Amino acid sequence: MSSNTPPTPNILIVGAGAMGLMSGYHLRLAGAEVTFLVRPKRVEKLSQPQVLYSYDDASLRPFSDYRLLSDVTEVGDRAYDYVIVTLDGASSRSAEGTALLSDLGNAVRDTSAVVIIGGIGLGLRRHCLDALGLDEERVISGALTLLAHQVASADLPIHPPTDPALLAQADMAYRTMPTGSFTVEDRFPAVAARFKALYDACGVSHCDIVDHGQFPAQVAIVFPIFAACELMGWPPAAQLTDHKDTWQLAVDAVRDIVSLDEYGPAGRTMGSESLTRMMAAFEEKALPLDASAFNAFHHGGKVAQQDLELLRDHVAAGEREGKPMVALNQLIAELTAFRRQAV
Repeated sequence: MSSNTPPTPNILIVGAGAMGLMSGYHLRLAGAEVTFLVRPKRVEKLSQPQVLYSYDDASLRPFSDYRLLSDVTEVGDRAYDYVIVTLDGASSRSAEGTALLSDLGNAVRDTSAVVIIGGIGLGLRRHCLDALGLDEERVISGALTLLAHQVASADLPIHPPTDPALLAQADMAYRTMPTGSFTVEDRFPAVAARFKALYDACGVSHCDIVDHGQFPAQVAIVFPIFAACELMGWPPAAQLTDHKDTWQLAVDAVRDIVSLDEYGPAGRTMGSESLTRMMAAFEEKALPLDASAFNAFHHGGKVAQQDLELLRDHVAAGEREGKPMVALNQLIAELTAFRRQAV
C-alpha cells in the first residue's frame, strides 16, 4: 500500500438490528471496515450473509463483508475511528448496558474513536457520556433516518413497485428517505463533518447534520403522535383529524413535551396543521413502504413498551420542572387503558 493512501476507516457497531445492519451496510459501501459487537446467540445468524431488500429500487443487496465480535474484551484488538452504539434508551440505562458502555469507554479511551449514541431517551447522551468516561467532544448523538424492518416478522401491505417474491427472500428491508440514511447532531461541527464525509462516500445515500439544539425535540415529538395513532387504529395521515379529540390530545401532548427546559424553544410553535403536514409528507416519501403499517408494526408492537416509558420519562421531567403535563398524562392513561383492554 502506498504511503499516500489514506488508511481504511474502522467502524465498530454495537448491535446488529435495523440500525446496526443498515448503518454497517452503508458504511461498508463507503469503504470502511465494519465490525459488529453482538450477543453470542446472534453470532451464528450473522455469520451467514445478510440479504437486504431495497424498497428504493425493488432489488436485493447482499451484505456479508464484516467482522463479528461477541465479547467487549475483544474490542481492543484494533483502533476504531467510530463506535456506533445502537442500544435503545432503556438498555443503555440498565445495569448491563451501563457496564457495557463503561467497558467500551475503557477499550477506546487511548484512541481517537468518536462514539455515536443511536438510542433515544431524555438525557441519554449525558448518561452515556458519564458511563463511557470519555471527553465531551468524543460523544455525539445520531439516528437512523431510513426505515427498516425484519421481513419475517413484519406482514406489511405491498405497494407497487415492490416485488413480493424478492422481498420474501430478504432478512431486512429498507426504504431510504430524502433526508438520507443517517443523522448526526452538530454539537461538535468538525466531528460531525468528518463522519458525514465518510458516510456520504457510500454513493447511494447520505448523512444529514442537524442542529444539536433542535435534534432532541425533533425526535421526541413523534412519540405522542404514535401513541395517538395506536388509539386511532393506525390510520393514514389524511384521517388523523377525523379523530378530533384524540388528535388534539396528541397535539397538546407534543406541546407539553417541547415545553421542557431540555428542548429550549425548538418546536414550540408546532400545532395541529404543521404536525398533520409532517405526517402526510412522511407517509408520501416512505412509499412504496406503507408508513402507517410500518409504524403499527414497529411502534405499536416491537418498541411499544419502550415508547410508553419514554413518554413517562417526559412526564417525570415536566413534574421536576413544575409543569403539569396534563395532556401527556391523559394520553398515557388512555393508551395504558387501551392496551390493558386489548390483552
